Amino acid sequence: MQADLGLQVALLVAVTTPAFTSLGLGLVFFARGRVPSETATTRTIGAGLLISLCSGIWAMLAASAWFGHEFRGEVDFGNWLTVGTYAVPAVFLVDGIALSFSILAAALTALVAHFSRTYLHREPGYVRFHVVLGLFATGTQLVAYAGALDIAFAGWELMGISSALFIGYFFERPEPVRSSVRAFAIYRLCDAGFLIGIVATHELLGSTRLAALEAAPSLSPLAASLIGTLFLLSAIGKSAQLPFSGWIVRAMEGPTPSSALFYGGVSIHAGMYLLLRVWPVLDVVPAVRAVGVAVGLLTALYATLVMHTHADAKGTLAHATLAQVGLILAEISAGFTTLALLHLAGHAMLRVWQYLRAPNAVHDAHRLGHEPRPPALFARLAPSLARRVHAAALHRFRLDERLDRALAPLLWLVRWLNRLDGRWRTATSLQRGRGGR
Repeated sequence: MQADLGLQVALLVAVTTPAFTSLGLGLVFFARGRVPSETATTRTIGAGLLISLCSGIWAMLAASAWFGHEFRGEVDFGNWLTVGTYAVPAVFLVDGIALSFSILAAALTALVAHFSRTYLHREPGYVRFHVVLGLFATGTQLVAYAGALDIAFAGWELMGISSALFIGYFFERPEPVRSSVRAFAIYRLCDAGFLIGIVATHELLGSTRLAALEAAPSLSPLAASLIGTLFLLSAIGKSAQLPFSGWIVRAMEGPTPSSALFYGGVSIHAGMYLLLRVWPVLDVVPAVRAVGVAVGLLTALYATLVMHTHADAKGTLAHATLAQVGLILAEISAGFTTLALLHLAGHAMLRVWQYLRAPNAVHDAHRLGHEPRPPALFARLAPSLARRVHAAALHRFRLDERLDRALAPLLWLVRWLNRLDGRWRTATSLQRGRGGR
């Protein structure tokens, strides 16, 4: 069934408008040589986000039976990029999952932009924050509507870059910059799984369209397991599942609105959305799904233990979020995809509200004189075990240090190869210099 013109226009507007408003605002800044006012910034970015949200709603209505026929399938715009025989299809996929995630992400982004108007008032990076927010909104819409893995990866990278920039928003202090680099390094490590998975999908199934994944049962068990593992690696890195959960606390260095949007509402759930999109592959690899269930449940347990010992409001919310995202991962891996989608949407809305209200909650707690109660995990059943678990949870089980030690041999190898390459280049240049004489 062919998509009508209204649906095609709605999809294009929903995806591109936030980026155009952000880039337009940036060009005005460079052209005029002075920072736009907060009012102009808010109106420009807010208009782009609102148009994107309305276009998403229009796309939902245009794809429903309200307009005479229901549309579910691909909306093809030709090829985005062609390199030799390899083509990146500019194709969007319209179904219930895509429309739900698109509208959820657009609504939460617009809400956070409205909240940021007063929260970031007179901040030096006010314009920078909103420009990056527009780029992030385009990334989320690309991920939501992507009908091919290449398109999803483009949006995925926009979200990752925006996340790193928001974490390092207060770049005048060293700790946010270090935290930004840490999160970006984890993204790069796990996004390699996504990129290799795209190449493997193209080579094994002949296309990177999501529709091609329906042929996953025809793959050998080893090939299907390889693709499923690569996508699972990328998802758990994006959603901060074990063993990559350590960076989520560092991400709280960013402003509260960005923490609410990224690590409460949208970005933290992007990995789970990816797994819903590649479900045809996961469906035929029970072993990979078993790993997903184990990782999700272990992350939920880890985050719950740390949450009960964390003294910071945003850190507590971050680990509470991790616990729920871990359960969502377990639900998807166990095959409860509809339940996972409902869980994802409800959890995202709840966490955004809690993050945005966190400063007021802390203020109210101080005003009312509430004091945190010491945790009583296992205290009655096993006091000695409770003390040990509590002490380990206080240090978040030293997850970052353990991950650093695990990756140390790889980093040493990279540095050694880099030095070897430098020596080889130096020797080659000297030989060429002697030959020229």
